[in-house]
Amino acid sequence: MNDIVSTPPAPASPEGSMVTTGAWWPDVDVNDIRQRVNLRGELPHARLVDAIEWGVIHVTTELTRWASAAIVAGANSLTDVDPLNRVNGAPLLERLFIGAVASTAAARLIERHPDITATREGSDRAEQRYELAAAFRRDATHAIRTMMGRSGTTVELI
Repeated sequence: MNDIVSTPPAPASPEGSMVTTGAWWPDVDVNDIRQRVNLRGELPHARLVDAIEWGVIHVTTELTRWASAAIVAGANSLTDVDPLNRVNGAPLLERLFIGAVASTAAARLIERHPDITATREGSDRAEQRYELAAAFRRDATHAIRTMMGRSGTTVELI
């Protein structure tokens, strides 16, 4: 009699892999991002880390002035800006920051690695992927604007 034992696959990124962001911003857990954006294990660790780094660069650049004002006001970290506002036990601003980084990283991965095929079906899939990337970018923009206390839409009279 043969026994078949199923073991779960190892994560594609080493356990505890982090992208550090400096003293003020929270570090980003690579496997958390992999799960948040539903990335399968075949995405190489280095490619995911690169996308997360670009996400951190984008989000922190967008929030530079806002963070500078918070630092001048006495915040020693992102969590210090609004320590009492929490979601599921985690600081709200930290959740928004990680969400914006995850969405930006996902959009970058989708845009940089589309299906390459000359068939119409492949073209349709590529269009769906670009729409998905745009949705991730919108999510990132909404998270960043929420952090800054701005509404999700800017309207200008012409």
